Amino acid sequence: MGGYSAESRNINFAYSEALNAAKDLYALAGVVREKHRARATEAGKAVDRWEGGHRSTFDAKLRTEGTDVDTIATALVSLAHLFATRWSEARGEQDRINFARYVQHEKDDDGWAENSWEWVAGEDDYGEPPGNPPVPEPPLYHATRGPMHSEFGP
Repeated sequence: MGGYSAESRNINFAYSEALNAAKDLYALAGVVREKHRARATEAGKAVDRWEGGHRSTFDAKLRTEGTDVDTIATALVSLAHLFATRWSEARGEQDRINFARYVQHEKDDDGWAENSWEWVAGEDDYGEPPGNPPVPEPPLYHATRGPMHSEFGP
């Protein structure tokens, strides 16, 4: 994302789908961890009084599974956070484009008297363009801000 103006194209981003995906990915990470916990609990029952080489192999594979589960669950949570971060960046960029369109609309709507006055007193101050909204947080990843000046874009 980069520069913006009233003539900029709308940001092509699936806002609600991104946050739904983040929520689902975060939930999936929890399911993966819970399934492993359940398997590890049952594994303890399965190996009661079990000795020998196969027991060592079983224990090693269970430890590997635990490491894999941590890696996968962490990656799912990271991906969920990435979706939420990209949502925040896209929403902020679209809001800045909408703000630029709003300002342009206001300037275009000025009459000759207002333009004359602004030539003497200075242009109306419309404030700073909006920044990015806060990044949505787990577990629900709710939108942290709705569209600004939505009459000028999504």
